[in-house]
Amino acid sequence: MLALAVIVSTALALASSAPVDVITPGVPTHFFSTQNPALVFAPASASATADLQAANPGDGSASDITALVPVQGSGVPTQIALGNFCITANGVVPGTATQTLHMAVCDDGDPTQLWVIDTTVSNADGNCITLGRAALGVPVTLGVCSDELKDRQSWNTLPAAL
Repeated sequence: MLALAVIVSTALALASSAPVDVITPGVPTHFFSTQNPALVFAPASASATADLQAANPGDGSASDITALVPVQGSGVPTQIALGNFCITANGVVPGTATQTLHMAVCDDGDPTQLWVIDTTVSNADGNCITLGRAALGVPVTLGVCSDELKDRQSWNTLPAAL
């Protein structure tokens, strides 16, 4: 009986730190890089013009700018928000000097703010949120989704815990 209790408690411990397949709408979430699981993507600040960058995950509190909210959850087009600001691809062109993603005031009618969250985070144009080099402070960019870049475009999602 003790062995069963150990197995169950171990399974529960592992499950609580495992990536989430389905994100519930409105739940603050950390997007962990699969290249470097110590890093998440997050805005540099809580402002409408902040660029996205690789960051250490915060504590999940209300002031944690690394805890981003998929408004509609995963698997459907959704905005990814921090308060009134959303990740946008407006003006962002993959492979150019303007490839760094940034925040903008959330606008429900703006298709450049819609993302589908799966193992990648992609938009309707076939572009993925990409981390070129897995290091703290590196810009998070928009890149054409591809098998060649899959390791740089894959993200594990976990609810941001308090």
